[in-house]
Amino acid sequence: MATLLWKQAALMIACKWTPSCMCVRTMKSVNTRKKKPMHIMRAKLMALTERKERPDPRSLAEQCSMRKSIREPEQDKPHLVREFYARLCRQVFASSKLIAVFHSEGLSVGEQNDIKRRLRKNNILVKVYGNSIVQEAISGTDLENMRPLFVGPSIIAVSEELPVKELLKATRRIPKLHLLGGRIGDQLMSPKGMEDYSKLPSLEILQGQFAGLLTSSLSQTYSLLQANQQRLTMNLDQLVKQGGDSGDGTAEDR
Repeated sequence: MATLLWKQAALMIACKWTPSCMCVRTMKSVNTRKKKPMHIMRAKLMALTERKERPDPRSLAEQCSMRKSIREPEQDKPHLVREFYARLCRQVFASSKLIAVFHSEGLSVGEQNDIKRRLRKNNILVKVYGNSIVQEAISGTDLENMRPLFVGPSIIAVSEELPVKELLKATRRIPKLHLLGGRIGDQLMSPKGMEDYSKLPSLEILQGQFAGLLTSSLSQTYSLLQANQQRLTMNLDQLVKQGGDSGDGTAEDR
């Protein structure tokens, strides 16, 4: 009897609910090799957005041949902004009598503004263009001989007048600016030539000196002509006196 009760109790304990008893595994391990099927909506979207190659109209022989189709080189499209700045630079150069090119060594924005303010007092404008734009602007013009000056970072000073002396005086105090050369009127000049040109007197003074030379030559010519006339008159008077004296003497002798 005791043995029977003990078996019933052991059976009740064995049939008690536990998580380990409810989790039933039918496989030894989880299958991670089998790919999970794609969702039907995603599969439709992927099929709709899939890139499809256009059918090649060439024959199979042409597709398998080793010949490569020769394509014509594409022509470069004009750069509108570049052409605009080149046209603007060409107009500035055409209306300027003085063009000076300086090489700059890392000028800051404040220093550039200071230079512009100094030169603006003497009717000189400062322009900063890229070398490629300037090369395009002067190509085919009478300014093409200035092409070697535009190398590296450069600053261009232009003016409708010829204030060369004021330009050199204002830029001489700035050690980061180096004059490479320029164009005065129709003549290309080196830095030494521009320095010599700045030592010449102004155009008004030269015109006054030239007018003085012309006046002096005219006055000298007039004085020479007047002296000849006076000398001729004096000689005639003397001849008349000498002739009268000789006539009186002969009459008395007779």
